[in-house]
Amino acid sequence: MKNFKKTSFLSLTLGWIGLIITHIIWSNLRYENASGGDTGVVLFWASFFLLIFYGLFILIPQKKIIKLTEKLNLSLFTFLSGIYTLIGFTILIGWGFLMADNFYGVFLDAFVCGLIFGLTFHLIWNKKRNELKQIHLIPILILPIFFLFIYLFAFPKLLPSFAYNAVPQYVRHDILKNTIPKFKVGDKLSELQKALPGEFDFENCKGNYGAQLEDFQFVIVVNCCEIVKIEYGPRNGKGIIMSGGIEKPCS
Repeated sequence: MKNFKKTSFLSLTLGWIGLIITHIIWSNLRYENASGGDTGVVLFWASFFLLIFYGLFILIPQKKIIKLTEKLNLSLFTFLSGIYTLIGFTILIGWGFLMADNFYGVFLDAFVCGLIFGLTFHLIWNKKRNELKQIHLIPILILPIFFLFIYLFAFPKLLPSFAYNAVPQYVRHDILKNTIPKFKVGDKLSELQKALPGEFDFENCKGNYGAQLEDFQFVIVVNCCEIVKIEYGPRNGKGIIMSGGIEKPCS
């Protein structure tokens, strides 16, 4: 059943990627950024529990899955796969979220993962199985690593402003640390907001904002839609004073 392992692992990997994208979208709709939805935590634990799910709910009943794949049409198999994954998720860890009565977005993640798995597995098994047989297992196993490299490293480096609200908190903080030093007194607030969307929403184009991260701290004071004070550097025992410049009238 080596061909089953290839097909099922590839399908589940694509489902896992779909799960992460779904959670990013859900987090932005609810919290306005992926960090607010604990995307980094979901990314780690989803990977862990999907491996358990793969062993218990896919490899063990593989003969039944093959039989249903060849018997059912694409739409029905895809939908049932979504329900099946949702049930498996609830058994493994979803019951904890039900008891906590919170964070229901993870159930949507699991359902989407199942839909993508079912769609991909049905298409490959019934139409492309022989072609997949010619592909070595290693590229399929590397696919999750490749996705993580793109999502957590290349995307934030190449398109930081787009990635800012789509990445886990620690990557978001790295973007913040790398972006703040690019600005100086006199720069437009609109450019800062464009570089770090959603981070600096000042009423009437004036105010101050600062933060202390694990190893970095900064403060930015804005007046008349321009930066009038900006300080940043390594975090130490001393804080940065958030004052100066706001009281000056606009010319």
